[in-house]
Amino acid sequence: MPQYENEAPAVRNLQRYLRQLSYHDPTITPPPIDGIFERDTERALRDFQRSQGFPETGSADRATWERLYERYRASLTEHTPARAVYFFPSRENFALFEQPAAAFPIAVLQYMLRELGALYPEMEGVTPNGIYDDATRRAVRVFQEKNRLPADGKVNLPTWNAITDQHNILLYGEG
Repeated sequence: MPQYENEAPAVRNLQRYLRQLSYHDPTITPPPIDGIFERDTERALRDFQRSQGFPETGSADRATWERLYERYRASLTEHTPARAVYFFPSRENFALFEQPAAAFPIAVLQYMLRELGALYPEMEGVTPNGIYDDATRRAVRVFQEKNRLPADGKVNLPTWNAITDQHNILLYGEG
């Protein structure tokens, strides 16, 4: 039971910081995040203090708290996954690629089509130049045929999603 009215939120923050660090440091025991300072939280705090060369008091003095927060923030920065880049508006306003135009999203499409040439040799001649040219249109049509999509050479949302899924699987093993 918390001794002070505002103790539980502070303990919950302490536990959240220690839990984040425990994900990437196996020497820190993952504490519960329940706002109650009990044996497991004290053990995690002692583990953290040991890892930082602090006296293992099991108590969050000012130096421990400041270092804990500093390491927590650094861990969030170091272990946050890369953010996605969204080239297109919402599903309802998805831009169709179907005619000559120059744009960065078209260069991204061309790059993926060129990489997918490892799976579809018929998709040759695509150069990431940002122009929806005949070679790009042919490669899109080949991709659509091979993936049972309407083969019109236009990149609509289903075609874009299929291309990006296969590209991600090819390069990263995940879609």
